Amino acid sequence: MSLKAYVETYGCQMNVADTEMVVGLLQGAGYERTHDAAQADVILINTCAVRGKAVERVWGRASTLATHKTRRPHVVLGIIGCMAEHLAGELRARAPHVDLVLGPDSYRRLVTHIEEARGGAKVDDVALDAHETYQGLDPARDAAGTVVGHIAIQRGCDRFCSFCVVPYTRGRERGIAPDEVLRQAQALVAAGGKEVQLLGQTVTSYRHGDADFAHLLRLLSRVEGLRRIRFMSPYPLGFSDDVIAVMVESPNICQHVHLPLQSASDPVLARMHRGYSLAQYRELVSRLRTAMPGLAITTDLLVGFCGESEGEFAETVAAL
Repeated sequence: MSLKAYVETYGCQMNVADTEMVVGLLQGAGYERTHDAAQADVILINTCAVRGKAVERVWGRASTLATHKTRRPHVVLGIIGCMAEHLAGELRARAPHVDLVLGPDSYRRLVTHIEEARGGAKVDDVALDAHETYQGLDPARDAAGTVVGHIAIQRGCDRFCSFCVVPYTRGRERGIAPDEVLRQAQALVAAGGKEVQLLGQTVTSYRHGDADFAHLLRLLSRVEGLRRIRFMSPYPLGFSDDVIAVMVESPNICQHVHLPLQSASDPVLARMHRGYSLAQYRELVSRLRTAMPGLAITTDLLVGFCGESEGEFAETVAAL
């Protein structure tokens, strides 16, 4: 009988993609995925440290899932991902029943660490790796076929917005090699996929050697059988004319941009360390709409940011 693994995911689409990769690693080691924690030999919680509500939910879920260890002592319980990286010391104090605490750059060692925990060890592996991009690791694919697949083209972030811990939990920005991205896209199509979602904290700043984001999009747009290409999230700075041109010329690149604004008040944007003004954001929107009149634009907003006045809030309402 094969061992079974259960994985819960909290947070952004990058975490969803990481879970797919983790499940692929486990399946490669002979584990069967189960959606019932009561049947699992390994229970993993893939966590987010950006959203406070997600962090609080993880504390509760860790305690709940730990009851399976009481009934079946051989079960390995792990917290992985950004919260593990950001709150490693606190995790050991608040959740002593957890066997594994693994950061986002330690997944290659996951199976080895599970075996160590099975032998009775408490394992902490939260070291950041400036070179880890998980090249060559394939995500788990649904046996019935997958229409939409995620590909992480970039890990880490260099922006250091004042409200975000990502540069500290995922390290500095590094791009995945174009050949590796193409390989994963072709594998997705071979598995029945029709759409790819390219993921990164600031995808428009993607770079690997001489290849920038526009170059990568052009390569992907030529993958036979790939009918739709989406990406998120671009940053309002660094969205080049060349990227816009590729979107216009490539019918399989969806004319949709998720473009986080966060606030329409320049003083709030400055306190957020966003690096742009509302005028710069609007200028980019104008360029996008001029090139693609039917473009769909979605956004993110932070309401009630530290020190936000009624007047600053009103500026965001007016901009909407």
